[in-house]
Amino acid sequence: MSAFKMPLAGAAIVFGMAFSTPVMADQQQATVILSQSCEYMLLNSSRGMVLVKQLDGTTPREGDTLSGSFIAGDFSNLQNNRNQDSMQVWVDVVDPHSSKALSQYGRYCT
Repeated sequence: MSAFKMPLAGAAIVFGMAFSTPVMADQQQATVILSQSCEYMLLNSSRGMVLVKQLDGTTPREGDTLSGSFIAGDFSNLQNNRNQDSMQVWVDVVDPHSSKALSQYGRYCT
């Protein structure tokens, strides 16, 4: 192989590998706003207010920061940054304007 073709072949391999590796889920952080005796929690994230339903794990306290993926209509594994506890949740609503998330929380947790 010529000196010119060798770098092109290497670039093609690296380019192909970049598109064949699985994409990691978008990891975010959110702060717990409301976590009462209800199975739903309200979180504040950079994308707005997030309403999640806790399925298992240790319930976080208000003010705790959770890390994970917040995609509405999907399951997510979250980790509490305070104590490294993990929990599985259903992400019900991600609301940039907060009104829908607050309304749903009020409906589920009355």
